[in-house]
Amino acid sequence: MEVTMDESLESMLMQLGLSGMEAEVYLAVLAEPGSSGYRVSQVLGKAAPNTYKALNSLLVKGAVISDDGNKSRTYSAVSVRELTDQITRRMHNLADDMETALRNVYTPDPDEGVFKLTSVHQVIARARRMISESSVSIVADADSNPIAELVTDLEEAASRGVNVLIHGRKPMILKGCEYISSITEGWDGEMLVLISDEKQYLLSFMSRDMRTLFKGIWSRNFVAPCIYRGYMVKAIFYRISMMISSNCASLDEISQEIQRLWSVWGYGKSDKGALASILDRKN
Repeated sequence: MEVTMDESLESMLMQLGLSGMEAEVYLAVLAEPGSSGYRVSQVLGKAAPNTYKALNSLLVKGAVISDDGNKSRTYSAVSVRELTDQITRRMHNLADDMETALRNVYTPDPDEGVFKLTSVHQVIARARRMISESSVSIVADADSNPIAELVTDLEEAASRGVNVLIHGRKPMILKGCEYISSITEGWDGEMLVLISDEKQYLLSFMSRDMRTLFKGIWSRNFVAPCIYRGYMVKAIFYRISMMISSNCASLDEISQEIQRLWSVWGYGKSDKGALASILDRKN
């Protein structure tokens, strides 16, 4: 069987940590399960020693499995999904080990500066870190796909007592979180804005398939409280606007809802009663 190498497939496999030769061998075994090393070398037109070296490396990496029950060892490839799951688990374990080893030399991110994010993966990773570091509040304004990536993280934060307010575009239920749903805002892409503890913020805009990042920044500077207030008020505004448009809420119910939301996420006096004092003036 002749195997024609797809350069894009080879490139993607190399992004998973395979060498060029390993990627070729993996695809050959995937195309013809149960092949011997000699058979793979024939299919690829490669020297047998180099082929066996690549196969042994793929065994170590968990990309192929071997059957030693016959006279000659044969090989079969695991699925790409299984391979990436293995790599993900290894990376998580490696990150844990490295964090422990580097604890004494770790330097926190600088407090000033606005830092450019360069990929969707980096945006989601930074968002997860912000959520894990939060201790008081999280405010998010986002489209559905970014929220779906962060559901577990946001629910975990809520479970440890963090106040989580999410303004999303489609109805969703996140355990322990205040979710305010509204209509889509019509842009061609997915937005994720995240503010943690009024101390750090992330602003990003990406393609709908979440493969291309158009813009992304993160900062821990003095602007964070201002951005927090803006997006918190925006979320409350949408909740009240939808209550008014439904024609099923009384003025008292709307007033009570504003005060309820403000009591948790608002700002002003130490007891967050500034808005309440304004609403009470009608009395």
